[in-house]
Amino acid sequence: MFGRLLFFVSMLGTASSGVWAQLELHLETPKAAYLQYSPIPFTICLKNIGGEEIVLESPGGKPWLEMLVQSRDGLLIQSEKLFSPPDKKLKAGESAVLPVDLAAYFLVRETGGYQARASVRLPSGQTLLTEPLGFLVGRGEAIWTQTRGEGADRHVYSLLKFYEDPNVGLYLRVEVPEKNIVYPSRRLGPYLPLTKPVVEFDNQNHLHLLYQTAIGVHRMTVVSEDGRILREESRQEGTEKPRIRKEENGQVVIEGGSVILPSNLRERLSTLQARIGAVAPPGEKN
Repeated sequence: MFGRLLFFVSMLGTASSGVWAQLELHLETPKAAYLQYSPIPFTICLKNIGGEEIVLESPGGKPWLEMLVQSRDGLLIQSEKLFSPPDKKLKAGESAVLPVDLAAYFLVRETGGYQARASVRLPSGQTLLTEPLGFLVGRGEAIWTQTRGEGADRHVYSLLKFYEDPNVGLYLRVEVPEKNIVYPSRRLGPYLPLTKPVVEFDNQNHLHLLYQTAIGVHRMTVVSEDGRILREESRQEGTEKPRIRKEENGQVVIEGGSVILPSNLRERLSTLQARIGAVAPPGEKN
């Protein structure tokens, strides 16, 4: 689990009522570095540590919460669209969290260092501002690229590995150069770079990927033309390693290895087997 990066609030001006000084505000982000064009998740955490209810709302369309993003050299990053937070009522002792993807709202495109702050406008008109929380945007390393289609519909698919200390993540990026479109880089999961991913396109132009996530464990991921994940399946090596094969009709299938069920499905299977008096296979017990 990623450690939390916390920076607590500083107050601009003097509060006229003690209740406003009792709002605790801080930012969190799960990682210190993100791949270029990938989501950059931040969480705004609020807590009413006073004795009265605090109402946070946006009268006249001016948001009560804003995010400020700067490059390391102090340049303010332009926002692409307005972040409109929902109104919040915090009773005494109540907490709330608001997730936000900075990449969806700000032009954080270039590699390098950045810092973000959260600004909360109180009903009194005063402002609370967090200390800056820094993060990096990195380029990653392309390990596979392929072009599909021609002209305006030409798509460029790339697999990139990105070091996420202490592990390596595997990402998929899809671009449509003639339309100046770069879809968000999609994190496929952890990647064990002992072997190269195997790729295959089916007759619907869906991309099938088979790659190793751990010793003896492989994952099959199917994605659409715009990089959306359609299906995922993990398999454990047995007498044979998992492999993908394209059939004559254009369909792509996976063979070999044994399917690793997600924990929630294992729980359902164990419950069902208990009801009918069956014994769960050794590899599918909790």
